[in-house]
Amino acid sequence: MNTTGKVLLAGGAVVAVAVCANFVSEQDASKFHNGIYEPPEEKTYIADIISSAVTMATRSHQKTAPSPYRRDVHAKAHGCLKATFTVPELADPKLRYGVFKEPREYQAWIRYSSGDTMPQPDSVRDARGMAIKLMNIDQPTLLTDPQDAGSQDFVMINNDVFFIPTVKEYKTFMQTQAQGDKFGYFFDNFNWNIFKWHFRQLYLGAGTLKAAPDSLLTEQYFSLSAYRLGPEQFMKYSAKACDTNTAVEVDDDNPNFLRQELVKNVGNNEACFDFMVQLQDPTKNMPVEDTTVRWSESDSPFINVARITIPQQEFSTEVQNSFCENLSFTPWHGTQDIEPVGGINRLRKAVYDGVSRFRHGKNKVEKQEPKGWCLSLNGEACPAESNETVTTSALSEAAD
Repeated sequence: MNTTGKVLLAGGAVVAVAVCANFVSEQDASKFHNGIYEPPEEKTYIADIISSAVTMATRSHQKTAPSPYRRDVHAKAHGCLKATFTVPELADPKLRYGVFKEPREYQAWIRYSSGDTMPQPDSVRDARGMAIKLMNIDQPTLLTDPQDAGSQDFVMINNDVFFIPTVKEYKTFMQTQAQGDKFGYFFDNFNWNIFKWHFRQLYLGAGTLKAAPDSLLTEQYFSLSAYRLGPEQFMKYSAKACDTNTAVEVDDDNPNFLRQELVKNVGNNEACFDFMVQLQDPTKNMPVEDTTVRWSESDSPFINVARITIPQQEFSTEVQNSFCENLSFTPWHGTQDIEPVGGINRLRKAVYDGVSRFRHGKNKVEKQEPKGWCLSLNGEACPAESNETVTTSALSEAAD
């Protein structure tokens, strides 16, 4: 395409997106569907998505070798931190399911990441992820394979809505991504018929690409998709930084300044997050099958159900960074009372597992769930001395 064509295309896209932006948050309440519906062809779409995800992971590895095979998305980790997840006595019986059933303190790992398929400088606009893994769950879990059982994961980004509504649309998006085209899906492979362009998805997708925060410890993170909370209700969840969390000053010209800030911050301070759930009101437009619809907090406010505490610690070491790279997170690591629902979650079950097994196999690393704060993924319980306090006075330098 010549320069003039590119300018016209860009200009047209900007105008179209500006027009459509007015309608992004508005849905026809008479047409919404708040239940679960699985299209019969969905499994075929999911198989295609797995193929595209493996292609992306392979291409990323080819560009970064001899680095290990990475995730197809959220490839850049800013660090894995030890934390506690404390559930109080919850007064409302509607909340007391899964890990929220009774008061308990869980040991946890938290992985912070950036969303792109390739590690890139932190100054590039991107989604930022917070994935939490609670260990040693004493309830039946959804995944019963010993390599996957015993954990409860909460997977989030710092945006409250996803940009693709269905598995069918996500298949098309992933196919263009696997071809190395970041924008082909939105413009129907640059077809000049603008009625086939995905304006709303483009607008929402652009909203996930945010400027880097001063600190990953001052953000709010959201599940995007819906989950059961017990047998008869649905929810979304969020982790909101405590007001006491603050950023520390680092050189933001450093391409890894988010890790550098984490190292400096938790090397000297404790941090915390409020973990909250938002219950679906079935009389409102709060669908589980369409993750592009924001669940309004005015219709259903978030409710605090746990406190996440990140103690002062040293984490950016070669051994712990390698351990972090080999962890697997999926919404399907969880209790049967907190089941992921909706098409996007159904595809995540297959894709996350497929990519995890692919990269662990390529890296010749055993796939297991951790049993505590020891840096081990051999499937065995951690020695007692490894599960003591994680507070240290040492401070490591940020890794490259």
